[in-house]
Amino acid sequence: MDLDERHELARLLKALGEYNRLSLVYELCGCAEPENAMCLCECCSVDASVASRHLKALAQEDIVQIESRGRERHYSLNRKEVAQRLRMLADEIDGQKTARSEPQDSPDAYSKSARS
Repeated sequence: MDLDERHELARLLKALGEYNRLSLVYELCGCAEPENAMCLCECCSVDASVASRHLKALAQEDIVQIESRGRERHYSLNRKEVAQRLRMLADEIDGQKTARSEPQDSPDAYSKSARS
């Protein structure tokens, strides 16, 4: 993962790190259709204006997409983008875990280091 990807991931995690924003993302996970802020605000016990502010922050990080319908804005989760970015982190974690999972004094560890 290069430096730019790390900065991008840090912004994503920062946006998701706020409880109400994460609650909105979870709510959007269960939505088949885009929803307005009024419908979404029930999940985190905030009013629609606060939900809108959080949704705007999520949109700035491409976590949600905004669709204007007249005066209303409807929000949907950018599933593919978010999943891809989080999967990249999970793959990095999994790769580190796999590399360190073998005990140092196992016979396999010696045979692998001898081959290197």
